[in-house]
Amino acid sequence: MKKLKVLGVSAGAGILLFPFRKNLIANIETRGVFYTKGLEQWKLNFGGIPYYKDETFPDCKPDIILSSPDCGASSIMRLSKVKELGNPQENKSLNLVIQSILHYKPKIFLIENLPRLLSLLPKEYLQKTLEDYKLIFHERSVSDYGNSQLSRKRLLIIGVHRKTGKKYLNAFDEVFQVKNPTITRNLLKPLTFSQENNTNQIPFMSKTLAMYDYRKLPEKKNLTVAKIHRLWVRDFKDEKKWPIKTAKMSTLPGVYRLEYDKPPLTLRPADRQFRPDGYPLGIEDFKAIMGFPDKFKVYLHKNGDTFEGDFKDYHYWLNKARYTIAKGAVGEIGYWFKECLKKANTKNPEFQLYI
Repeated sequence: MKKLKVLGVSAGAGILLFPFRKNLIANIETRGVFYTKGLEQWKLNFGGIPYYKDETFPDCKPDIILSSPDCGASSIMRLSKVKELGNPQENKSLNLVIQSILHYKPKIFLIENLPRLLSLLPKEYLQKTLEDYKLIFHERSVSDYGNSQLSRKRLLIIGVHRKTGKKYLNAFDEVFQVKNPTITRNLLKPLTFSQENNTNQIPFMSKTLAMYDYRKLPEKKNLTVAKIHRLWVRDFKDEKKWPIKTAKMSTLPGVYRLEYDKPPLTLRPADRQFRPDGYPLGIEDFKAIMGFPDKFKVYLHKNGDTFEGDFKDYHYWLNKARYTIAKGAVGEIGYWFKECLKKANTKNPEFQLYI
């Protein structure tokens, strides 16, 4: 029985790869947002598995390529910022994925992205470029895979090689839930505010965020986390989105707090998403909302000798952690993909997929 070999290309910091870590041969990831000099985050979950930060393809023969390239070209948040959408054919991380598929010719590949990608990079273009593959397109809420974010819509493009991947041609046609979605109350983790062993880290209470009190306009003085929390639980206790109430806007875009008995809203890497109690979402909250298993480890700052050093390093790693978790796929997609492979292998056990 042969072992399936999995290669990550523009797969971020690894949740898409995590279910396949025993089959993983390498990850090619050129985006700086996921990279640190010591590969601290990568090594926590993947040890010595090679991580390539340039566009050189290593000498290997993967059976599967897993990817979650930049979705900035098709992002609604990007559109709201720059008022136009970029050309995804000029996207380096997406191009790297396409080039790797053409170079390695794997049996199967997975591209995870935003649905709008198809309006900018039509199916016809993909089918012509990847003509040796049967392409399967799933465009739907991640709740269909079992994640709790009903509002989070993603696109999966799965390619199965018509010859070398023949046994998998129909393996990915069905979408199913690998676990049951739930409400915010069941996802959030306790905040300990402890200096030791605190894995549900939030920004320091003295940290200023890009938020202001609209009642003091025209002054737009950024507020500390402590002041923001005070406003959420007092003056703005009935608000679910941060109020602005000007002629142009009623709320601050992308700034909200969750409600205990409703599904979590779409999570982004920003530091301006809040718990129902008015505190910023913690890292363990991020993990739970994005469907990361408990055993997936996140690298966080260890206390140093000075407050100044701690403050800087703490928030550097906190920012890295948010991007590690919230930028890309939810955890359930990787496990769904693995279940599809297992079912196909059960019918024809030519290859081995480690659990």
